[in-house]
Amino acid sequence: MSTNYNSKKMSSKVFLSYTTVAPMATPSYRAVKKFLEEFYQVGPPEVLYKYDPMSEDLAEEAAKLLNCDPSEITYLKNTTEGINIASEALPLEKGDEILVLANEYPANLLPWLKKRKDGITVTVVEGTDNDKAFQSLLKKIGERTKAIAISSSQCYDGYMADLSLLSNICKQRGIFLVLDAVQTVGIRKIDLQKTPVDFLACGGQKYLCAGMGTGFMYVNKNVLPRLRDTKVGIRSMEQFNENSYVLKKTAARFQDGSQNLYGIVALIAALKHVNKIGIENIEKKNLKLLSEIKTCLRKYNIPFIDHGTHQGNIVAMRVSDPQKLFEYLKDKSVYIKPIKGVARLSFIHETRIEDVEKLASLTRKWIDSNPT
Repeated sequence: MSTNYNSKKMSSKVFLSYTTVAPMATPSYRAVKKFLEEFYQVGPPEVLYKYDPMSEDLAEEAAKLLNCDPSEITYLKNTTEGINIASEALPLEKGDEILVLANEYPANLLPWLKKRKDGITVTVVEGTDNDKAFQSLLKKIGERTKAIAISSSQCYDGYMADLSLLSNICKQRGIFLVLDAVQTVGIRKIDLQKTPVDFLACGGQKYLCAGMGTGFMYVNKNVLPRLRDTKVGIRSMEQFNENSYVLKKTAARFQDGSQNLYGIVALIAALKHVNKIGIENIEKKNLKLLSEIKTCLRKYNIPFIDHGTHQGNIVAMRVSDPQKLFEYLKDKSVYIKPIKGVARLSFIHETRIEDVEKLASLTRKWIDSNPT
């Protein structure tokens, strides 16, 4: 995303926490500003006539990025909403098993734990080492396993499981695969033709830099006819009357009422920006930056979790007190995130290595002045 921010305060920050809530990028800001000006100056219904169909534009851009059909995309307000929809829509029965990693972000854990109330077995695979936990998950796949929910990149340390392997296993065994992709969309290539999944959910507030309260969901068209009715509203209908209804035969069946048009126009702008640059080009830049960041941290002798190239745009630094380091850096306008006993930095393809150098230098000073 373009980081040509107008705010002097924003431009003075060293922001390395894109996997929380990222700053809004210029294309999204301009798109929202234009919408708000029109909504204020012209108002409904003309503005609604113009902007209401834009959920279709969102589907087109997301489908282009993921290599799928636009009919398989619908908008969301966040990743959690998508995972909740998947957990309720999948045709799971009492005695079926769902596998999920314990180290998942709550968005991809809590909706599945709720399924225990329906008599479904939810096996939570423990392990702070995400690589070992993933290998354990593969070994636990059994006859009763009917669904696996996993993040494309783990929020704790950026670990990226072998999605191709998991996709093939699920396809061969008839297991539903649900992907929380918010830590990957916009920074790494996801090709849903090569690595099929059944559901994919992604919010726009992280690497897409589109602001909060919007996102999108992919639903595989081959699984759509088997899904349960979970969320209905006027926008999910193909037709209805006072006695019955017929849902749309696309992912739009999971829409409901009034749209978050502010968020939709922001997310469209962000997706268009990514597609214009090309996800292959962005991925190449990110992998180069990832290598440079690791080299920088080694230079300053700062320990971190290293997953090689099986790693997203997250590097988890091992320090004695992540919260205190966070506060120390924040006072110097350098922003990271303390999480699960590590100090996590996250970046985008436009991140400057000089900023990482500043972070590393300050972190080294803090470590030296805070011996364990």
